[in-house]
Amino acid sequence: MQPELDSSSVSAVAIDLDGTLVDSAPDLAAAANRTLQAMGARRLPTPKIRAMIGDGIDMLVRRCLAASLEREASPAELAEACQMMRSFYREEVFCLSRVYPGVTDVLSRWQASGLVLACVTNKASNLTRPLLRESGLAGYFTALYCADEPPQRKPSPLLLLQFLREAGVAAQRCVMIGDSVHDIMAAQAAEVRAIAVTYGYGDPHASAVAPWRTVSRPGDLVLQ
Repeated sequence: MQPELDSSSVSAVAIDLDGTLVDSAPDLAAAANRTLQAMGARRLPTPKIRAMIGDGIDMLVRRCLAASLEREASPAELAEACQMMRSFYREEVFCLSRVYPGVTDVLSRWQASGLVLACVTNKASNLTRPLLRESGLAGYFTALYCADEPPQRKPSPLLLLQFLREAGVAAQRCVMIGDSVHDIMAAQAAEVRAIAVTYGYGDPHASAVAPWRTVSRPGDLVLQ
């Protein structure tokens, strides 16, 4: 039996965005395919693009170009494609995407219980803020930590450590929730308990590091 997420032992929750709170793959895939088409490259199936999500827009574009062109993109091609991708994605950041069922109920209960909630994501802030706003999730979070610079990206624990420091929360009273092995590794590097969700894009078990707990649907995250 897995350990309960006990409200008496948790005072803060850090949670990933893409693949954990929001199924954002449809809009990311649409923007990626618009970019590929504009670059004269072939479009890719949405499931293939979905499997590439998790390390920021630049890496997603790099992977999509490589898959479409069947070669590594040149620095000039990559720079042009990344700029287009961001522009296309900002235009339609929450059109096809959806909040996972049960997420708002869980966040509402956590917020009502007085937990400090932070969204910790590898997405850039100029894309994260509109996504949270348009999805209706922005009001649940006390803080937002985005990877605007490559060194901040999970599996680096930098953003999570910043959250702990600014919230004044001890690592042992925080949990990090995400769908990727990068979320698990960041949590463990920060000495925070890691909860893996299996309904997202990544494989949170694709590493020697194991999460503290695994859940298959957002409703299972409700505090006991």
